[in-house]
Amino acid sequence: MALYTSGGRKQLKNNKIINTEWLEESCNNSLQRAKMRKNIKRQQAARIRFLIMFFVVFSIIMPKIFIENYNNLFFNKLANKNIQIPKDISFFNQAEYSIANNGDFLDTKFIDEVDTKNSLMKAPVLNWKMYNLTNQLKYLAAAYPQLETGIFIWDYNTGGYVDINGDKIFPTASIIKLPVLFQIFRRSEKGLINLNDKISLTNYYITGGSGSLQYSPLGTKHTYRHLAALMIQESDNTATNMLLSSVGGMNELDREIKNWGLKSTSLSNWLPDLDGTNVSTPREMGTLLYNIGNTNLLSIKTRAEIVDIMSHVRNNRLIQAGLPADAGFIHKTGDIGTMLGDAGVVALPDGRKYVIVIMVKRPWNSFAAKEFIIEASKITYNSYVTQNQ
Repeated sequence: MALYTSGGRKQLKNNKIINTEWLEESCNNSLQRAKMRKNIKRQQAARIRFLIMFFVVFSIIMPKIFIENYNNLFFNKLANKNIQIPKDISFFNQAEYSIANNGDFLDTKFIDEVDTKNSLMKAPVLNWKMYNLTNQLKYLAAAYPQLETGIFIWDYNTGGYVDINGDKIFPTASIIKLPVLFQIFRRSEKGLINLNDKISLTNYYITGGSGSLQYSPLGTKHTYRHLAALMIQESDNTATNMLLSSVGGMNELDREIKNWGLKSTSLSNWLPDLDGTNVSTPREMGTLLYNIGNTNLLSIKTRAEIVDIMSHVRNNRLIQAGLPADAGFIHKTGDIGTMLGDAGVVALPDGRKYVIVIMVKRPWNSFAAKEFIIEASKITYNSYVTQNQ
């Protein structure tokens, strides 16, 4: 009977409460583990579904990619095995010409619009028209009706000028080598090229026409400075193409020419440009010559080197043939079947000087163009001597 005392009954009650709480906790833990197992199964099922979808998509796409690339790499290779990529420069000329002159290519404008207000080159100020000289030269042109002439003359001292078809577009022939010369020296000043670095002569550059470099052995190396001299003094076409390639080709130089503010000057073909697709105007070539002295464009050191190169041009049979021996002259000539021209700066013994550009369209290789240029040069120089302008 002692087991059923009040203390004993209390102990049994407490044990019953503890057992009930333990049972409830055990049930809760079982439920949590069941939920966890359910979540794990759900995640595993999701992974399996993803993998199944991945492999389905992979099995659909990959065969197509494999077949297309196998076709390109194997069957097209077999089909095109006999196709040879042209190695002559004319193929690349044509490609660059097409891209550069068709406006937009892949939504990219290759030749930008010309901003004349903020251009790098400054136009010579035209103060007054030299009417006497203009009339003399017009009278001379009338004696050569078979020729189409353009003349631009500008006086450094007075700003006097002659403009006869000055804005008319003419083929430039080798006169276009002047912008190439400018760009080579401008890139040198920017540190983009070293004029003493050398370029190897390869088949890619070799071309006919004027210049002796085309006969040099392949692999011979020439400095930029030497090539620039050959380009201007001997009018070497191979040297020009080597330099033109090093400044980014026709399209890149055309872009730079537009930045200079020359709207009508355009380089559309590698040298020799026998078809006359490289063009400019007498006034724009005169502007380029005027800017040899633009220290915002060229340093004094560069200016001196350009003047030295241009003062040793071998062709002295055009404007220079109409000048006396004591007159200074820097220039560049151009000569193709349909065009003859000369562009330069004349310095008189008394210190006066003037820009003179004469460009002539002619019947094929007509000797009359040479006669006209020489006579126009004589008339111009004599007008300075007599001060009858």
